[in-house]
Amino acid sequence: MNKFTKLLIWIVGLVGIAQSIWLVSLVVPIDHLSSTVNKTVQTGTPWILVTAVTIAAIVILVSIIMILTAIFSPQKADQLRFKSPNGRLSISKAAVEKILQTSIMEKGNVNDVKVKMQLHTKNRVARVNVTAVDKMNQDLVKVGEDIQTIVAEKVQQLMDVEVKKVRVKVTPFDASSNRQKAGHPRVV
Repeated sequence: MNKFTKLLIWIVGLVGIAQSIWLVSLVVPIDHLSSTVNKTVQTGTPWILVTAVTIAAIVILVSIIMILTAIFSPQKADQLRFKSPNGRLSISKAAVEKILQTSIMEKGNVNDVKVKMQLHTKNRVARVNVTAVDKMNQDLVKVGEDIQTIVAEKVQQLMDVEVKKVRVKVTPFDASSNRQKAGHPRVV
């Protein structure tokens, strides 16, 4: 979750809480608060009181959940920034995904590789999802393990970030819906 989204959730949550307090003060006589909102008419009808308090409780609950989500959700990033005495360095997520894709295609004997990476800046961990098509009818479990090893080593080498999870989905060439991209030579 980026900073703008967190700020937006905070604002919506605080507005929701303020709106709920205002709604309750409209219909339920509260000493100091009701005098501030005295321009509106308060009612003593029980069903209106119960409805107002119920709606306010729901809005407050949703607002508190939104604020807690903004506080405790891990921040995802499109770039990782490194600071050192020599200066700052930024590495984009797209560049790392492209490097991983190339490395997997070179070492993994697979084609049609797609890499999706999630970077969490707070605890500096990465999660990587890889899909590929086996081009040599190999043992798919071994190919998946090889790809996991390639990804973990390459991410550690490039960014010095722990890889928390690598999900690999390798499709056999025969089951691939996109056979043109698989690297079988065409003999004429």
